[in-house]
Amino acid sequence: MSESARTLNVFFDVDHTLVYTTHEQSSLRPGAHEAMARLKDAGHSIYVWSAGGQLYSERTVERFGLSEWVDGCFDKHPRVEPRPDLIIDDDWYLVEKYGGYCVSQYKEVNESDRELLEIVDKLAERGDL
Repeated sequence: MSESARTLNVFFDVDHTLVYTTHEQSSLRPGAHEAMARLKDAGHSIYVWSAGGQLYSERTVERFGLSEWVDGCFDKHPRVEPRPDLIIDDDWYLVEKYGGYCVSQYKEVNESDRELLEIVDKLAERGDL
């Protein structure tokens, strides 16, 4: 991270951003571990939130082995604390509201998906890593 860069509160959405879930299966989007590790190594705080609630977010983090990078889990609430500096979400409206990056909906297992890593590369290019 450059000396002028600030630490960010980065919020990841769960459904269709981090994971693809059906009644039969649940799959983590490729690059999630590496993206979170790179953000954490750069000094940023990482949070996971979902309209499914805090417990759902916590279960998702545990299930997919993300706990070592995640600082907290929340229900998606407009007054969440800490405030998001940047969100990664499949909902363009929320990305416009909070600022961040909109990803395509992860609605099927796709091992070649690199969207989360591309976002981290963009953050590195702008000096946030």
